[in-house]
Amino acid sequence: MPNLNNVDPMGLVLFTLPLLIFVLSIAMQFIFKKRLVILFTTFVCCLVATFTMFNSSFLIYCFIYTLISLLGTLLGDVILKTKNNFIRKRK
Repeated sequence: MPNLNNVDPMGLVLFTLPLLIFVLSIAMQFIFKKRLVILFTTFVCCLVATFTMFNSSFLIYCFIYTLISLLGTLLGDVILKTKNNFIRKRK
């Protein structure tokens, strides 16, 4: 069982959470296809985490993670459009 006392909080904030948010945003874009819903969900989850798990200095990361989520949804949208164009050209 891993020792959770040795978890690096800066590694979590600077590497793990942005990567997780980016991947989840792409997956949610494939499922929901509503960019504003995904961005709002990301912002609200980060805002709740700001005041429950972190402190108010985490608030700037809340906005940064929302921008990362926007990039993920845009990439997911490009993938979906490319896939649809490829399918149309094959027919």
